[in-house]
Amino acid sequence: MSLRSVQGGRRRPAGLAVAVLAVALCLVLFGCGRTAPEGFWEPTKDDSAGIKAAIELNKGYFKTGLAELAMVLCDSALPGTTATILKKELQGNPFKQRFRLNQLEHVFYTDSFQMKYTFIAGLDTLKQETTCTVSLAETIPGVLRMHAYGMTDSLRESLIIIPPAETLRLPFYADTMTARDTVIEKRIGGASTDGCVLKKIGGVWQLWKMSGGGRFYAPGPEDAPYILSLRFVSSSRTDTVTLRPDTLHYGIQRLFSVDTADHQLLTFSTGDWVTVSNLLTNQGDAFDYLYFNGRRYEFKTGVVVDTVKFDSVPPGIYRLSLEHIPAPVLWEVLGKYVATTWGVPIRIVGGVQ
Repeated sequence: MSLRSVQGGRRRPAGLAVAVLAVALCLVLFGCGRTAPEGFWEPTKDDSAGIKAAIELNKGYFKTGLAELAMVLCDSALPGTTATILKKELQGNPFKQRFRLNQLEHVFYTDSFQMKYTFIAGLDTLKQETTCTVSLAETIPGVLRMHAYGMTDSLRESLIIIPPAETLRLPFYADTMTARDTVIEKRIGGASTDGCVLKKIGGVWQLWKMSGGGRFYAPGPEDAPYILSLRFVSSSRTDTVTLRPDTLHYGIQRLFSVDTADHQLLTFSTGDWVTVSNLLTNQGDAFDYLYFNGRRYEFKTGVVVDTVKFDSVPPGIYRLSLEHIPAPVLWEVLGKYVATTWGVPIRIVGGVQ
């Protein structure tokens, strides 16, 4: 499994605000790998202001990053077994209107974003370190906009009699598609979790650790599909990223130092080519897209295509975001946007490592 690059168009504003979940979630989100303080203390007003300033300064690191440059082409043939399943759906269930798409984009609304947070602050009396564990929540209001080039036509209303005396009127659609040129939108909404640890160094609160990745579930964790693991392969390294905080792999629920000297974040060099493979999910028939720096990369099966190249950004910390969408979301006219996204932080350094 590899990726095809698609790009083009003008950039849309896609800033994402960061809020923070309740204190009780902090212990649940991270599991092993978290630095647990040995004692607790009450932060002062100066500490609260310093923590807020540190989060504001670094909140760009926690954006999910699904925004494309514009509505751009995507695979109209559909991956995997989707074409076969869709044909059976058209013939077996005529009460839903379906479409075929060849372009899509995520459009986010930025005017209603607000930033709120709480935190757990602790003092490690042995190491004399003052830390603050922050649990982040990202709100992503917007729409998934899709261009439909084909759609099933409504033929008539069907009367369905439900004994003893109930009558339903349902639309009845054709089992083949006709050419169309229209845009279909589905509202984006869900819950995103992420986290970090701040440390007070020289009286100043600074970003110390980041979680292995943020997770966005739409419409929520109970109804979204799950990503279990994936693999990043470059010319210099291979890394498996797992949902659980597995100490043998890069756990998305673990915490990693952002210090360049510690080499804990996944690190790549400027100019590296990286392929995402071995994607393991609980939803077999689905679309999978990777996003980096405003570009969308599309998973393909059995085809040799381009992978991600880190040559368009200066050295720094960025997000590789993987979106997993059940296929019916992209062929049924009605219905909610359902998806899961991982936003994995990576560090890009200049030159060869």
